Parts: sequence; structure tokens; C-alpha cells
Amino acid sequence: MMEQKRMLLATGSCQGEGPCTVNMIDRFSNLPEGVFHHILSKFSIKDLARFCCVSKRWRELCLSSPSVEFCGFSEDGIMDMACELRLKLVNALDRFLLSRGDNEMKSFVLFWDGHSDEELDEACFCVNENFRIITWIQNAVRCKVEKVYLDVTFFDYEGEPLAFPSCVFRSASLTSIVVNMPRTVVKTPSFTFSSNIEKLHLSDVVIQDEGFFEWISYSCKSLKDVTLSAVREIHSITIESSSLEKFYFINYEVDETCHINISGEKLEEINVRCNHSPSSTILKIVAPNVKRLLLEGNVKNHLNLGELKCLEQAAILMEPIVDEFNKVFEVLSSLCSVEVLVLNEATIQAAYREECVQAQLDETWYLQMNIGSFTDDLVPAVVSLLRGTPELCTLYIRYKPTSLDPKSNTSGFDMEYWKMQNLDFVSQVEDVTIELSAGFNGIELARYILEHAESLEKMVIRYLAEQSNAIGKLKESKMISNPLVTFEEYDSSVTLF
Repeated sequence: MMEQKRMLLATGSCQGEGPCTVNMIDRFSNLPEGVFHHILSKFSIKDLARFCCVSKRWRELCLSSPSVEFCGFSEDGIMDMACELRLKLVNALDRFLLSRGDNEMKSFVLFWDGHSDEELDEACFCVNENFRIITWIQNAVRCKVEKVYLDVTFFDYEGEPLAFPSCVFRSASLTSIVVNMPRTVVKTPSFTFSSNIEKLHLSDVVIQDEGFFEWISYSCKSLKDVTLSAVREIHSITIESSSLEKFYFINYEVDETCHINISGEKLEEINVRCNHSPSSTILKIVAPNVKRLLLEGNVKNHLNLGELKCLEQAAILMEPIVDEFNKVFEVLSSLCSVEVLVLNEATIQAAYREECVQAQLDETWYLQMNIGSFTDDLVPAVVSLLRGTPELCTLYIRYKPTSLDPKSNTSGFDMEYWKMQNLDFVSQVEDVTIELSAGFNGIELARYILEHAESLEKMVIRYLAEQSNAIGKLKESKMISNPLVTFEEYDSSVTLF
């Protein structure tokens, strides 16, 4: 194996009875340094350590490699070793970084699982790993690293959480930071330093105060991509950025209301996903050029999207309480230019109450509705939504079952009802997928489309086993066009999709 990695070509010649001489040509070492480093970037730290032993030249090239990855230890079972062996590993990694000196890094990747003191019978000196890991990060910064990826679980011990190294945010070379480090506190950096960070992803960390987001707004003039996932102990986020293009906020664990104000002329993608508990997210967006928008969870009564004239794709999967949320219709009305739209049942019901007219979504060509049982009280809301999408080409009614799905009150609307609605989209829809739930409301809608959609090219109907008789009649429908129709049975006992 080692001989193959060395890529040595042996040539020899023997003349007469004399001794045979062999010339060993090391072609690997003669590669341009950039090519050598590119090859080394594919190897783990263990392979790099082996390469260092081949020759002095190879050692120099390995230690100058711009990509350093401390990972793969969990897969090899090293993280489950005895503390003494873990200490040897830590010491070896220390020596590797020390030997590198100040050779510049393009990227530093660290995956590390610390011991938990609850799993140990006696005191463990692995607590010292915490300090050593922080030192590795500081070393990478000293080597002018450009990209940092940290996925670290520190040794669990009683005491104050660890402070994330502040030098990271003072690095002029750093352009990308991805951090998942529970029990780590991120403090607000100095406003006097102008950062060159373009990508900032923080997950499962404690942000010390709201000043951190002021620092983002004031000091990060090159920032394009921000993701905040499971950030803790922060309840107000305000970011105003002239460079930001993508903003993700993902938090399913917060038990208190979180205020988010996000604005930027260059914002193109916004993704806000929060929990479905009584807590909520109060969201204000000023992003006139946003193209992709996802809102999921409890946003209650304070959502303010502004004008979204450039919006192309949107998924509104909110969980409002109808009596408390009176702005869902307003939200959908702000999506007037959206081309691809995904809505869940709660949003549809909240938006299309009797006192509301339908939102006009004239640019929408793809519509997906995630619903449970197609109940009688849901049908008018679905009709109102379909009436507002006259240019629809693709319709996907996706069955998202819940434990509370009713099987009654699901058969009150027949073919004659659907005919009376005069839905404009039916004349031009080309691709339809309907996943049926209990009852006949969905079946009747499917039959109506089959018999009246003159441009229909493809239709997929998924159904429950107990609906097989009704499906037999559906197959006998007199189709106005000649579409490819597929019938698929799924098991109602299985959680779908």
C-alpha cells in the first residue's frame, strides 16, 4: 500500500553476470507543489502523518499543505478510546500543528467528540482537551486561515461555558466560518475591526448579547451568507446589510418570543423555521429583491413582509391559530409575483376564511398544498386558492397525515360542485399529482380534472387500500385529453414522505 502511494517507478538493467543496479525515480516529489497539495487535500490527518515519514521533502510538502482536516476519529472509534490514548492523539495533533509553523492555511476542518463526565466512573483529565482545541483554532487563525469548519462537542464538565476564540472574528484572512459548538459563548467582537467574512454559520452556540448582530451590520461589509441555527439566549435579531444575499434562521427549541428584523437590498433567499409551540417569531422583512422565501412555524400576528416584487419561489408553512392570526391573507397577497408556491393546510385555512377574498396569484405556475384529510371545511379554502391561480400548470396535492386526521366529514362535495366553480386553471393545467386521504372529496376533484383538463399531459393518483373500489370507477372516467395516468397504492399505516 505504501509503495503504491509513493508512486515510485523502478527501472533496472543487468549486464552479463555482473551485479544488477536499480534506479528509483520519485515522480511524486517532482510534481508541482500546487498539484501535490491538491492531492494531499483528499487525505486524512492520519495519511498526512504517514506521508511525513517517507522523506524530508515529503514532510516539508505535507506540513505546508494549505488544507488541514482533523476528522474521521469518531468513525474509527478513536473517540471511544481510553483517556490515555486520547491524550496521545491530542499530543500528536499538537506536534503536527507546531511543526507546521506559520505555513498559511486555506482551510481548517475539525470534528471532535468530547467525553461526557456522566459516562465516567472517576475524574478524567480529558477536560484539558477543551483548552487544547481552543489552541488549535487560534493556531489556524495565526496561519491566516481562510475557511474554518468546526463541529466540536467539548468535554462536559460543571462550570462556565467556554468562550469562542475572539481572534477568529479579528482575522483579516478569514472569509468563511461554520461553527457547531455546544456550550460555547460567542461574544460581540470589536466594532473597530472591519471583517472580510463572506459566510457565517453558527449552530447550537450561545450568543452573548444583541450587539453581535449590530457588529454584523456595521463591520461585515462583505457578508453574503448568514445561518443561525439553534442559537441560544437571544431573543432579538436585527441585521441591516448592504451585502447580505442569504439569511437562514432555524430554531425549534426557543420557548420565548423571538423578534427578527432583517433588511437588505441584495437579499435573495430568506429561510425562517421556528417551533410550533405557543412561543412565536415576530418577523419583519425589508428585502425587495428576495427571490426565494420559506416561512415555517408560529409567526402569529406580527409578520411584515413588505413588497416582494421579485419573488420566484415561496413556501409558507406557518402554524397560526386562526383566531389569533389575521394577516395570513395579507402575507399571500404580498406574493403576487411568485411562480412556485408551497402552502400547508393551516395557512390555507387561516388565509381563506369566509370574510376574505382570494389572493390573486397570477404568476404562479406551480402550486403544492400539504394537507391532511380533505375535509368538507377545507374544500372552500382550496377552491378559493385555486381560483386565484389561473395560470397554473402543475398542481401537487400532497397528503401529510397526522394522528388526528378525521375520516368522517370528508365526502360532502361531489362532481357537480367542482363543475360549478368554473376554475380557470383546469383548462391549461398539464401535470397533476393528488395523494388521496379518507373520503371522496379528493376523488371527486381528481375525476373533475381528468374529465375537464383539456391540456393535461400527466396525472399521478396515490390512494389508500380501502379506496380501491372508488379508484376502479375513477379509472373509467371519460378523459377529455389523452394524458399519462398513473395509479399508485400506499399503505396508510406508514408515515408518508
